[in-house]
Amino acid sequence: MTRYLRICLLLSVVLFVICGCVYVPTLMWNRAEANRQHLNEVQVGQTLADVRAIMRKDPEKREVRARFDGKTVEFWSYVTDYGRRLDSTITFLDGRVQEIRTTPWLEKD
Repeated sequence: MTRYLRICLLLSVVLFVICGCVYVPTLMWNRAEANRQHLNEVQVGQTLADVRAIMRKDPEKREVRARFDGKTVEFWSYVTDYGRRLDSTITFLDGRVQEIRTTPWLEKD
């Protein structure tokens, strides 16, 4: 009976450890790291073209809206942390960077 309990305990610990781990493929991790490094070069006031050149690719997620006053608001998002499931979102107002912030993949209610 003691051996059976030890095996059950060991399997429980192994299962607990496995369930608590986050697996991220190396390729995805490297892409997020590259996004983070490029994003550090982006500054408030830069244009859409400047940011596109710095990031070396189009946004991974893009949203565009027209405000009530006729100005255009655009959001570009790039994955920057797979482990914590975070994007970095660049906000443009009339084609210029206004804000850079980190946003979770899932919004909390």
